[in-house]
Amino acid sequence: MKGITFTLKKRTVNNRAGTSTIDVKYIVRRYGKVIFFSLTLLCGLILGCVISGEMSEDTLKRLDMLFTTNLPQRLSDGALGAFCASFGSNFIFVFVSFLMGLSLWGAAALPFVSAFKGFGVGISAGYLISSYGLKGAVFYFAILLPGIILFSIALVNQLASSYNIYARIMSVLLKRNRFGFRDAFRLYLTQSLYCLLISFGAAAVDVLLWCVFAGLFNFK
Repeated sequence: MKGITFTLKKRTVNNRAGTSTIDVKYIVRRYGKVIFFSLTLLCGLILGCVISGEMSEDTLKRLDMLFTTNLPQRLSDGALGAFCASFGSNFIFVFVSFLMGLSLWGAAALPFVSAFKGFGVGISAGYLISSYGLKGAVFYFAILLPGIILFSIALVNQLASSYNIYARIMSVLLKRNRFGFRDAFRLYLTQSLYCLLISFGAAAVDVLLWCVFAGLFNFK
């Protein structure tokens, strides 16, 4: 007597849509804050470029402490002056972001920090191009932009870390999560230190490019 063998084929279900949804959720959960702060920085950059031509010379000179809007003065200060100006500006933004993460109202201010930095980047670009034309554009993209990109990466990560610690503080205050704050705060300090070191590196890149190539440009 012969037996009858049944073969069951595994049914394949097309789950591309579900996989895509899961991927998007993962990306938003993992990188959403970095993407958000990057977009606010970009919006500030666009706004700065648009209104840079309408700002007076006195206003631009006053903003030089935070942004590069007075090239003749920067060039006359030498390498040490260029480094101090660059790192001082970077430090202010990182330090403000660090403090906002520890403040009860800090989360509302974090997007404005990134937008203001982007605004300054846009003003610098618009000022150099409108004042010095092609020479200013080459100077901006060849000398200033590498350090700006490096610092922007550090800043958006610092802002994301600041929001994370703010959310943890609020969770503890609302008694939703009473555990793990010490570890979260230690991680926050470590991440902030890394961002500060990257900011230092961005300033070093600025001054290196400044010393090597700035002599090729004559800004008066």
